[in-house]
Formats: sequence, structure tokens, C-alpha cells
Amino acid sequence: MSKNFLKLIITATALGLGAYFLATNLDINAKHIPYLQEIMYATIAVGLYINIVSIDTTIFKSNLDSIFKVIFLGVPLKIILPGFLLAYLSPSVAPIAYLCATVIAQIDPIAAAHSLDYSNISKKSETILRAWSSFDDPITVLFAFYIFRPIILLVDFNFNEYLFRIVRDITTCFIVYFIYKQIYRKYSKKLPIPIKYKIKFKIFLETITIIGIIIYSILSASFLLPAAIGLFIRPFAAEKLTKINSAIFYFSVIILGLLSANLSLDWNSGLILAFSTFFLAQVLVTLLFLKDSTESKTRVMFGHQNGMTAMLLTVAIEVSGSEKTAQLLSVTLPAIICIAIFYFASNYILDILIPSSLT
Repeated sequence: MSKNFLKLIITATALGLGAYFLATNLDINAKHIPYLQEIMYATIAVGLYINIVSIDTTIFKSNLDSIFKVIFLGVPLKIILPGFLLAYLSPSVAPIAYLCATVIAQIDPIAAAHSLDYSNISKKSETILRAWSSFDDPITVLFAFYIFRPIILLVDFNFNEYLFRIVRDITTCFIVYFIYKQIYRKYSKKLPIPIKYKIKFKIFLETITIIGIIIYSILSASFLLPAAIGLFIRPFAAEKLTKINSAIFYFSVIILGLLSANLSLDWNSGLILAFSTFFLAQVLVTLLFLKDSTESKTRVMFGHQNGMTAMLLTVAIEVSGSEKTAQLLSVTLPAIICIAIFYFASNYILDILIPSSLT
């Protein structure tokens, strides 16, 4: 177990540093890579879906109360506490402190899903962490685009727009699922073919549905939909998708390395934000809202990671903002790097100390 996790650390570090030195020596600006944002949208949508497919729906349903608490109460707490500490300890970035904290509050589903394959954790805590990392996006988007960004830019807060977006995505999810079920029921009964071919037809229809959802997510910048649909439509077993998720994880590490080059990073502010998020906020939320064994709770306490979703949210805010949010990436990027170091170091130690007997 420890050897596998060590291999993960070494591979991720090598890819990140390699991308950094490549971008530095060749003067590559990752923001100017053609269609980078669309590629990131696609990888996040696929990663979200794979993360949800790995959830046992029975365990998911039996722990809805804990999932709702960590998402609707825990995520705001993870924004407010680090934001306050960052503003207090680093006054130079105080105007954007809560915006920075909002970006970092997201648990990256791709990184979390990939690392859970190497962790000793109960199914209950694994399910909660997977759901947490997949469904915290609407809360962070709310705080980023509809609360803190309008305050910084002195523009009106349009809550109706946010509600419309959420209702639209949820409605679309149910419509897509309803259409899929109607098509399958209609044509599966008419097909005079053996059961095995009907199963293949079902897999084909589900695959087409998922591809359509991912394309819609890319075009609409919606990450709620691929996560939600993963609870209902699962043409492939999660085990068959792990290699895809690994590829996405390593791709996010490379993007992180590329973005780190040719940028003045505020390591002091980033370290404050990373420390308060990883060692204070995540630990506090876990203690308040998760009931499980000490071993599993400890894994969740130190299970926060950032990656593609945090980077994408940062870039989206910068593109849609002004000079007042131009410092954002210089704070959030070192915070992401520090959190990655905290995660690998703490979990490698836990991997040695905690026995692999969890169920």
C-alpha cells in the first residue's frame, strides 16, 4: 500500500516539475493554449462522472444527512474560516481573501477519486468524501460569482440567475433520464433479439446519453449535471474507468506545472490559505458533521485536495473579472501546491500508521 502511494507521489511530482521546467525554458504561457478552458471543462465533467459512478448508491442514500451537512454547512465554513484568517494575516490580499478561500474550498473530485484508490477508508466515509467533492461545486460557485465577486467589483448580486442555473441543471438531468428510460422501454420490447443483445443495446444507449451530458456540460459550463446523472446511469463498472481517471489526474498535475511558470506567486498568502484550509477548516468540518471510526474520520480530515476545479474556477473568475481580481491566481496556485504537499505528506504518514483493515 505504501509503495503504491509513494509511486503516486513520485509520478505526480515528476510530471508537475517537468511541466514547470518545460514551460519556463520554452516560455510557454498555459493560459494561451488553444481551447484549454474547453479541455478542462471536458476533463472535469468526465472526472466528476467517474467519481460518482464509484459511489455505492445504497450507502449514499443511507448517509444523505451527513452529505447534506458537509455540503450546505461544511463548505461555507471552509470558505469563511480560511478567508477570515487570510484577510487578517495577509492584509495585502484582504480584498480578495474570501474569493481565494472560495476557490480553495473545493475538494477536487478527480484528485480525490484517484487517491481514494490508494487509501484505507470505510465505505461510508469514502462515499461521503466522493459526494462532497462532486457536489460542492454549486456552493463554491454561489459564493464566488454571486456573493464575493459582486462585492469586490461593486456590482449587483443576481441570486435569481444562480437559482435558474441550478433548477435548469436539475430539470435537464430528470428530462434526460426520463427520455433515456422511455427510449429503452419502447425499443427493447420491440427488438426480437436475445437478452445479451438487449444488454448491449442498453449499454450503447446509456453511453450515448452520458456523452451527450458531457457535451452539454462543456457548452454550458455545468458540473452539477455529470455528477447527478452518475447516480442513475452507469453503463460501465467503476473499476473499468480507473485508468481514465488516472490519466485525467496526471493531466491536471501537468496543467498545474504549466500554470506555475512565468507567474509571480504569493507564497506567504498561499501558505496561510493552504494551512488554514487543510489543517483547520477541513478538520473542523469533519469533526462536526461526520460520524465514523477514528481511522476513517482521520482520512477524511486530511482528504482535501485541489486541482482542475480550483484552477478552472480561478481562471473563470479572472477572465470575467477585472484588475481587482488579477492577484487571484498568484495566491490560489501556491495554495494548491502547498495543499498537495500537505496531502501527500500527511497521507503517506497515515498510510504507515493506520492498518489496512477498514471496511
